[in-house]
Amino acid sequence: MEENIMDKKEFIKKMKEMLQKRLGEDYSVAEHSQVKNNKNLLSGLVIQRTGTDLGMVIYLDKFFEEYQKGNTLDEIAAALYKKIGEAEIPEELSGDYLKELVRSYEAAKPMIFCKLVNEKANRELLQGVPYFPFLDLAVIFYIMVAETNSEQMAITIDNKIMELWGIDSQQLYQDTIYHMKTNVPQQLQNLNDIVEGFMDEEEKKIFQEIIKKEKENCETTEELYCLQNSSKFGATSLLYGDTMAKFAEQVQCDLLILPSSIFEVLLYPDNGSRDYEELQDMVQTINQVEVSREDQLSNSIYKYDRMTRKISIVYQGEDI
Repeated sequence: MEENIMDKKEFIKKMKEMLQKRLGEDYSVAEHSQVKNNKNLLSGLVIQRTGTDLGMVIYLDKFFEEYQKGNTLDEIAAALYKKIGEAEIPEELSGDYLKELVRSYEAAKPMIFCKLVNEKANRELLQGVPYFPFLDLAVIFYIMVAETNSEQMAITIDNKIMELWGIDSQQLYQDTIYHMKTNVPQQLQNLNDIVEGFMDEEEKKIFQEIIKKEKENCETTEELYCLQNSSKFGATSLLYGDTMAKFAEQVQCDLLILPSSIFEVLLYPDNGSRDYEELQDMVQTINQVEVSREDQLSNSIYKYDRMTRKISIVYQGEDI
């Protein structure tokens, strides 16, 4: 443990000094804070290569938690230095290249994806970006510029970019959904199969036995299914519902949709006896206990009607 425990502000200042010393004159290091999804304020550092407008942001909130748990400043600085090296931005992503993406819709179009966020929790953000209302959510758009190892570089599409492109929101939405249907199609998987994927053989045997007993003791055998796509924000798979339509026909009933997070949603066949309030309580509890605020989508329960092929809010949850 450090002799004198710092607060977050002091910690960020110290990390800035230590990283600047390690990186040398080839880089500049500056403090940075930003309001992210659901009004979640994150604090960190901007690392920028000297003489260029290329850079990366490292948020330090989780590293500060590690410091509070006992990790030393030297250990954290070393981890951050390694992270910067692993996420080095390719030099071909020059300022001219990024400017061309912002100026030209045709150049950017193959790299545009969308993201679902909670509408009420992001009202300030939505004032400056093109978006589409969807249930109690909003669809926003971004340009995925590059992926380096586990890091991703993206540009949120705002109203200024839309003015430069000279297109309307309807065209942006239609083009993006068409692109995503082709390049990041929906993926539907039994949640039990996903859980088993993280288990060793002995754990799988125990888990399968538990599931078998549950089915024997219950009148219904319906299970939870995970719906996502391979984009960073897989819950957007809700916006193109071909897989849901096929699945609803397969089980011959409507589907309840539990908004697990911005990364995926859960589907639950609705056999007519579901307690919507109980399910909503479960979703809200999971959000509060298991899902970080930045990754939460909604506390509401949605329903896919297999006859109309439309999604609606079947039980309104509390604000996130």
